[in-house]
Amino acid sequence: MLIHVPDHFSSRFVFDMKKLPAAATDRSSAILAFCGWLFGTMLLCLGIFELFTFISAEKSEGQSFFAVEIFAFLIILIALGIVIGATLSFIRCKKFRFDGKTFTILYRPAIGIKHQIEEPLDNYTGVRLRVLFVQSGLFNKSRYIIDLYHKDANKIIPLYISTNSKNIRKIWEDYARQFDLPALSIGDRGLVQRECEDLNKSIRELANEGKLPYIAGGKFPAPESLDVEENAKETIITPKGIYWDIFSTLSLLIATAAVLLLTAGGIYLTIIGTTLSPAYWGAGAVLLLAVLYFALSLFNSYRLILDMRSVTIVKTWFGSETGKDTLAANVIENVELSYNPTIDRYSLSVISDDKIITFGSRLPVSDLLWLKDFVIRKLIGN
Repeated sequence: MLIHVPDHFSSRFVFDMKKLPAAATDRSSAILAFCGWLFGTMLLCLGIFELFTFISAEKSEGQSFFAVEIFAFLIILIALGIVIGATLSFIRCKKFRFDGKTFTILYRPAIGIKHQIEEPLDNYTGVRLRVLFVQSGLFNKSRYIIDLYHKDANKIIPLYISTNSKNIRKIWEDYARQFDLPALSIGDRGLVQRECEDLNKSIRELANEGKLPYIAGGKFPAPESLDVEENAKETIITPKGIYWDIFSTLSLLIATAAVLLLTAGGIYLTIIGTTLSPAYWGAGAVLLLAVLYFALSLFNSYRLILDMRSVTIVKTWFGSETGKDTLAANVIENVELSYNPTIDRYSLSVISDDKIITFGSRLPVSDLLWLKDFVIRKLIGN
């Protein structure tokens, strides 16, 4: 049995099925590997240079530079680790081949024995779309992945991987039609399946055909965190009392502390007679702008407007409109909760082929579940 390996290695991958037999290789980015080799080699040269420089100085002066030698030796070890790691990450790959009926998967590890398995297309459940949030230090990005789903993780076939969400749903649906398999997505209640013939149907059309899953909630009373105003033409939903978001507040406190520390440092250096460089004051100005930005962002909010023709999310600042996103009701294909593990939050996603608009990232999950069903009921006229 093949030991479990990651579903994919690359951030940019396309399995082109236009001409059979088709083949594709999934491996880490060559650019990242080259950057690792370049940086590791430069660091290695620096460590070797410093090591021999200190050894020569030790011999000529008759003094021990043992601590410096150890530091240079550690630099050399780190550099070797970077070079070796970049090399192994590029060697490791998965190769896929499809003859129209059967997939062949060849896994080549960086170190060890190659593994090959074959799996008929008939054993795959559907074409799955998922979003993987990748954390890299303080930064994060979304990786959009379309794959042929199999219960055995070793047999999952990546079809399309990108950090760009443009046309991602159309690409997903095209692959589903190409394989004549259901389109699968991950919702708040597990794996959601939509048959090929239903891919371009709106929520209203699915409801009319009795193909919507059971809607558990969405009826009054509304959660305490939401103010729901219904009138003859539209329904307006506004979150209550959540301007002071904990993450924005924490960012404000960190930026403020940094400004105070920089100010205290500037005062101290001025007292002892040190001339401060323009770069020092430039850093202070940037941090001050960060404080201003986070302070003002604490008063950002939003409201959701529903009517028979559209769903609109209006962004506000101190109650005044600053922007809005709108989706026509007849093109909305799904309403679900999406999860961002980077900040450990859910939000409501209203989805069409061309666009996804989100709402309520500061709301509790239980209230978002109520809101999701409420929006669906409004869209289908229930």
